[in-house]
Amino acid sequence: MGKIPIALQLYTVRDDLAENPVQTIQKVSEIGYQGVEGGPPAGMSNVDFLKLLTDNGLKLIGSGVSTVEMRHNIHKISDQCKELGIDTLMCGIGGELQQYNGDWVSVIEALTEGCAKAKEAGLRILYHNHAFEFETKINGKYGLDYLFDTIPASDIQAELDTYWVQTGGEDPVEYIKKYAGRLPRLHIKDRVPDPENQDCPFAEVGYGILDWDNIFTVSPDAGVEWYVVEQDRCVRPPLESARLSFGYLRSRGMI
Repeated sequence: MGKIPIALQLYTVRDDLAENPVQTIQKVSEIGYQGVEGGPPAGMSNVDFLKLLTDNGLKLIGSGVSTVEMRHNIHKISDQCKELGIDTLMCGIGGELQQYNGDWVSVIEALTEGCAKAKEAGLRILYHNHAFEFETKINGKYGLDYLFDTIPASDIQAELDTYWVQTGGEDPVEYIKKYAGRLPRLHIKDRVPDPENQDCPFAEVGYGILDWDNIFTVSPDAGVEWYVVEQDRCVRPPLESARLSFGYLRSRGMI
């Protein structure tokens, strides 16, 4: 079995990308990342964005989509994906739950409809979790498990976020094993043990409390195709944080 490739979620370097997209992508490539996840910055076309990535030896592994877009604009989304050369999109439902006052049943019904349309269009949808999915139970199940039990694996798969599973009070290792075979992407993100800055409890991969030994042990058998480094907020300059995370992965022989 070959090594699992490593991508950077461009949300990590969003400010740099907005200010100087060419230089930012060049630096991401120079660090050693093999791919990126995310869409083009404002003002850049899909075609130009894809060319920028290709010129720097980076593979675009996916972007994002909302439930509303899947339900009402799937043909437009499909055309955009063709321009970007991707067939995989991740989604979340935080905004929809707020709109529906926490009505999980209605939100999942809407997501089910959207995922079915995406499947018909040849798109693969992955669900990216945060911590709120572990704060509410529906029919005795965590919101995350209710979602995956309700929508068939043929229509939606998982893009688990290790940090948010841990923050939600569960073990990322056990959740990776739970959704083995349904987990093509894994967001790898670390947590500061006792953050001085409560607004930034995020840490570079390998610099926090997550159990990376066991996470990396179970991931290949779970069918993970890509590791995706993501850091929502950084104390250091974001590109430096991205470099430190990659350096840790390299030190473990994962590159």
